[in-house]
Amino acid sequence: MPPDVLAQILSWLPVTSLLRFRSVSKSFRALIDSDYVIKLHLNHSVQTNSNLNLLFGGDRTLCYLNLDASSKAVNKIDNPLYFAIFETVILGSCNGIVCLCTTEPDNEIAFWNPLVRKFKKIRLAPAKSLEGLGRGICIKGFGYDHVNDDHKVVRLVQYCSLYNDIVHSTIEVFSSKTDGWREVRDFPYYLCYRRNFNTFAKGALHWLVSLKPEPKAAFLIAAFDLTTEELCLLPQPDFAREMVLVNLCVLGGCLSMVCNYPKRHVDIWVMKSYGVKDSWTKLISTADVKLIKESDFLRPIVYSKSGKEVLLEKNFERLYWKPSSGEHR
Repeated sequence: MPPDVLAQILSWLPVTSLLRFRSVSKSFRALIDSDYVIKLHLNHSVQTNSNLNLLFGGDRTLCYLNLDASSKAVNKIDNPLYFAIFETVILGSCNGIVCLCTTEPDNEIAFWNPLVRKFKKIRLAPAKSLEGLGRGICIKGFGYDHVNDDHKVVRLVQYCSLYNDIVHSTIEVFSSKTDGWREVRDFPYYLCYRRNFNTFAKGALHWLVSLKPEPKAAFLIAAFDLTTEELCLLPQPDFAREMVLVNLCVLGGCLSMVCNYPKRHVDIWVMKSYGVKDSWTKLISTADVKLIKESDFLRPIVYSKSGKEVLLEKNFERLYWKPSSGEHR
């Protein structure tokens, strides 16, 4: 059988089958591990909304849930950073590559392909420290530069004075191709929610920011393009801003926003055409007690295979929600 035909067939198979077939022969392993088959498999998975796996964990333990399988059993998977001193954080995943990092001050990262069980570990240089201002804010994000075929880690380092004036605020980029950091530009905004460190969609990382340091200052959506390394502001949906907690996330490859009005209701918006204000669509709006009760953290994760349901995560619990009827399971 011609190798290109075999590669096409392999791209249609589930991940579990490919892992077994890697043991057939050296030539099979080399073909399955090749960039050509990996990209074919990724493209097929995206087009068919298949091979969906949810990776999660805490401390040093990593687990995954195969969303395509009839059994919803949670399986453990080896953590490439298991022997690190500090806790492992999942920065994100792009094109089949998962980026793991250890918490400060360890600064070790791993670019990991769970399919072929291969990874590349790198110890990062520490973030810049300014005398008399402590360590400041240092948050990381992960994304993919599709033009240069380069997975990148972005580090945002910000220091403020005692009067909340920005003293130092820069974006640094680590390239997996060059294995080096570059300080690429200033970041002229205040971060609103520091835990939202990695919202990657449409080739850009996104943060909720403001022009003023006050807690009630109007927030904006800042986007950093990983290819052009340009920074811009995106339009927001029209929503009520009183007593609201906002999170940015990704759903179906689109930037989305969760507006949580504690103990009242929750709205989930999706930007269907990137950068177009009128394309913001309210996907879910509910006062269901299961979502608003203690809804400190809520985010959409993925559409079901049928596209009629959305998998939501609420305080580390998961449920499927049907936007058309409000039913959940």
